Amino acid sequence: MLDSLFGTGKLEKMKITVLKLSTANPPAPPTETDEHYQVQVNPDSYSISQSVFYTRNNAAGSPGEQPKYDYSSPATLDFTIIFDGTGVIPPPAGPLDNVPIVGAVASLFSDKKEFDVMAEIKKFALIVFVFKGDEHRPRQVRLTWGKQIFDGVMTNISFSYKLFKADGTPLRVEARVSFQSSLSDITKESGFKPSSPDLTHLRTTIAGDKLPLMTDKIYGTPKYYIEVAKTNKIFNFRKLKEGMPVLFYPAKETAS
Repeated sequence: MLDSLFGTGKLEKMKITVLKLSTANPPAPPTETDEHYQVQVNPDSYSISQSVFYTRNNAAGSPGEQPKYDYSSPATLDFTIIFDGTGVIPPPAGPLDNVPIVGAVASLFSDKKEFDVMAEIKKFALIVFVFKGDEHRPRQVRLTWGKQIFDGVMTNISFSYKLFKADGTPLRVEARVSFQSSLSDITKESGFKPSSPDLTHLRTTIAGDKLPLMTDKIYGTPKYYIEVAKTNKIFNFRKLKEGMPVLFYPAKETAS
């Protein structure tokens, strides 16, 4: 009833949630856990970038040849997070903040605690930066803001300290962060399947893999499997060890 009278004016904040990675075989898409961090202020802008890399084999004095595709980098998301303890920015929304009149009355009697900037940075770091669990690496996270969803890992963070108390305690910190997309193996296989014999491929063997079949998928013919076995120093190609990396060089090089 209150929603019908006043409407829901609740501001949706960006949320960063730890992802639980699947250990199943084949792996399933990652799922969200209960560990998350909600930003105090939504970014005023963000940028997404991606690069495509090429190689050129140009002899000195030659006019040059066509660039040869090498690989595409994962997408990178960049934005700034603000941690503000000056009191200018309101604290995180409460359950009544989406009801204007009731929320305003409740705020008069609420015991507001000071926003501890350094404590908030520590909470943020526990989600995106600090090693935890058996992975021995920062965890993969999901950034959700409205309809925008980005799965990835943090690759860079830079803190800029702006305002301070008389004793030097930071009151305002701006953190410039970069996240790089990180897809599960099953997502990568379903969404991007390069199979050109003109490219170099790296495959990790799974149970039941046969070298002639793997070669056939890459080159369109199994006839190069002996050369692939020699290149990778595989002595028993009929029984591949699970988890072994196998390089498949361009067909013209493999066949030589």
